[in-house]
Formats: sequence, C-alpha cells, structure tokens
Amino acid sequence: MTTDIASIVNAIPDRQSASVTLTDTSGKRTQVSCVFKESSSPSFFLLFPPNTLPQNIDMDKPCALVSQDIYGETVNFAAKIVEIPNNRVIELIANKSIRPEDLREYFRVNIKAQVAIFYNPEREDENDKAFEIDGVTVDISQTGVLTILSDECRVKKPVMIEISLPNPAGLIICSGQVIRSNRIRKNHWLTAFHFNNIPSDARELITKNCFAEQRRQLRDNIQTAN
Repeated sequence: MTTDIASIVNAIPDRQSASVTLTDTSGKRTQVSCVFKESSSPSFFLLFPPNTLPQNIDMDKPCALVSQDIYGETVNFAAKIVEIPNNRVIELIANKSIRPEDLREYFRVNIKAQVAIFYNPEREDENDKAFEIDGVTVDISQTGVLTILSDECRVKKPVMIEISLPNPAGLIICSGQVIRSNRIRKNHWLTAFHFNNIPSDARELITKNCFAEQRRQLRDNIQTAN
C-alpha cells in the first residue's frame, strides 16, 4: 500500500458516483453503480441502491473501482473488501492502481450513440475497397467500443471510428481495429473494436459520458426501489 493510493482515495469527493466490479464465488464479475463514501483513507465505503448487490460476493477477490476526483479526472484502483455489513454497504481498502490497458475489463458502460466506421486503402491497387458502415454503440470504455453495425467490417487493418456521444454531446474520431464480429440477424453485426490511437480529450469525453450514464442509472435504481 502506498501514499499515492491514499492520496487518490482522499481526492474523491464524498458522495461521488462510482462504479465497482465485484466477483461472486462462481467467478462471475458484475459491474455495479454506487456512491463513494469517505472514511479514513485508504479505507472507504461504497453505498448501493436497494437490490443491486450481487449474491455470494467473494470477499477474497479484489474489486476494481472507477470514479472521479475533485478535479473531474478519472481515478481507478483495485481494492480489498473489508466487510459487507448489509446489502447496501461495503467497506473496502484501496491497495493498487489499475493499468489503463486493463481498465476496459473492469469499467464499461452501456451507452447508445451513433457510430460510423470508415476505411480508405493506403494504395489504389490494394484488394480492399473503401467503405463506410453506420451503426450504434452498445457499450463503451476508454479503450474500446462494442457496436451493432449495418454490415460486416471485413478488414483487419486499422479503420477510422466516429462516435457521436450524447451527454455531454461531442464527436470522437480515432483509429481502431476489429476484435471480433458476429452476425446476429440480417443487417445487424455485433462488432467489437479496440481503440489504437485516441486523443486524451476524447478519452475524457468518454469518461464524462460514462459517469453521466451511471448517475442516470443510479437515480433510476433508487426511484424504482422507492
């Protein structure tokens, strides 16, 4: 445990929205929206709406937390569960940072947005032809996006990806490559992309959209429970 981790935890405002990935005793991971509650850093609490915690949480497995600090910057770290006093509160202690390349495994949010995929061969004599495919996003993170496209993205080379995010509104343009693609029905291809090169301001826009959607889901969960 390091002073840096304690400082990261201290920088998260009390009652800040967050997302935590929990593992149950069968090994299944579940991402849950929650609210950060400060304690004696690096310890902290997470507060959950009613009926949102998964059953049979494995307290020996590390949890991944993603939130925002007082400057609006994304913070993420792994934490160990100390106690689960009831079905709406977990006490944890932060112990290490999460590498950016591992963040998608822990933090992705369902956001529906318009997406367009563009490909232009570098040379005119290449066998691959230029194309544009439209679709919508299913979920997104700082490192990649899952989409439903109107056609198959057949090339394995880098393509240009344009995403029109809703809240806050903004256009992201970056390069990426297909990880997997499956036809789910006519004119519907479930296609996952990894971002190869994405500007820092685009990452920040994705993060803001993810937290806005999380806050909306958290409000909806609380209203439904009440």
